Amino acid sequence: MGQYDRKKQSQPKHGKPSSSGASKAPPPLSRGVPGWKGPGYVHKKTSTANSTAPKAPEPTKLEHILPVELEQQILDVFRNTFPASNDFEALKPTLQKINDAILRREFDTALGNENFLEAYAIRWSPSRSLAYAQLLAWICAELAEDIYIQHLVSGKSDELAARVVCFGGGPAEIIAFSALLRSLQPSEAAGRPPIPAADVSDSLEAISISAPKQADSLLHLKLFDTADWASVLSKLDQGLTTPPPLSRYASAAARARNASFLLPGALEHAFTRADVLGHSTNDLCTAIGTAPALLTFMFTLNELYMASISRTTAFLQRITEATPRGSLLLVVDTPGAQAETSASNTEEGENKRTYPMSRLLDYALSPSSMKRPNEEDNDEEKPGPAWEKVMEKASMSYRLEQDLKYPVSLENTKFQVHLFKRI
Repeated sequence: MGQYDRKKQSQPKHGKPSSSGASKAPPPLSRGVPGWKGPGYVHKKTSTANSTAPKAPEPTKLEHILPVELEQQILDVFRNTFPASNDFEALKPTLQKINDAILRREFDTALGNENFLEAYAIRWSPSRSLAYAQLLAWICAELAEDIYIQHLVSGKSDELAARVVCFGGGPAEIIAFSALLRSLQPSEAAGRPPIPAADVSDSLEAISISAPKQADSLLHLKLFDTADWASVLSKLDQGLTTPPPLSRYASAAARARNASFLLPGALEHAFTRADVLGHSTNDLCTAIGTAPALLTFMFTLNELYMASISRTTAFLQRITEATPRGSLLLVVDTPGAQAETSASNTEEGENKRTYPMSRLLDYALSPSSMKRPNEEDNDEEKPGPAWEKVMEKASMSYRLEQDLKYPVSLENTKFQVHLFKRI
């Protein structure tokens, strides 16, 4: 199998490879002179079956809940946090190396040092951040009556901040949840200028330079990944909670209106570098906590399934044991993602079988409604499912707004969505 064949099955967790540096496939060879009807020519009849075959359904278009102004602020955070983003040409050689390593599934190489991590965050995380933020806002609107969503929307409950655990979390997740928090609770989460703009005179000396107010924690975000995102996440957190830089010629009024994206402390994050498949039930209980939480797998789960279906299934079952009732589990991945497993057969040797990720996910979380391959029916009573499927979209698409400005390429995003609730 060539290094580019893998794209037929799944999009890697760490982003769709850039088309800016990837090699282009040659055009297909000609099948002969058009209209040739020489010796051996056989007239081909048009297949009625093919002409009447139903077309694949169009992806559901993700509704834009967050305004374009907020999306632009998200991009500004990336640009201000990583000044290297302003020179895309200089980044291309590094991006090409990352791209090639990802296609070879050499993730330790692709994300093995801080320069590569920052370059990846500059190039691929902004598009994902925008898509995730809009998806999360849409889910909150669709499930407005859910207890956890109400907690997330309204702020603290019993003095506890809402909790999110991201398995495979990195730059896109911290920015997306920051944008969601800013949208849901603007009066509590959004950064504020040092003094009201109406009270500012034209004199720079009239401007307060006091530090911004420290907010109460509204959202606690835990992120796990095999790549070491700690430094990148720390820089993004600082970019989120620090007013953006202004021109030295900015007016006094502009300086007074300048505010950070979030108030310091509104979103707390903790990052752990780990292979989550090795987490025990006790580890997961500690990570998730005793109150309902949101668990996410953003373009992560199919990568885990491709590594090991059996280990990933066992991991999801441990998550089930550790997750409090009322929690939500969100899976976002490439449409049509599949994983392959090998089954031993004494007569035919080793057979490889491919399963859609959605089926594997249903089996792991709702075993009473699924059967193992070749499993026979029996009369034994099976326990009820531990998860209720709240939402399922085989294909959704997020399309970029036309007016967004960012010095590096951005892409539209397609994904499948599965949302479960622990019952």
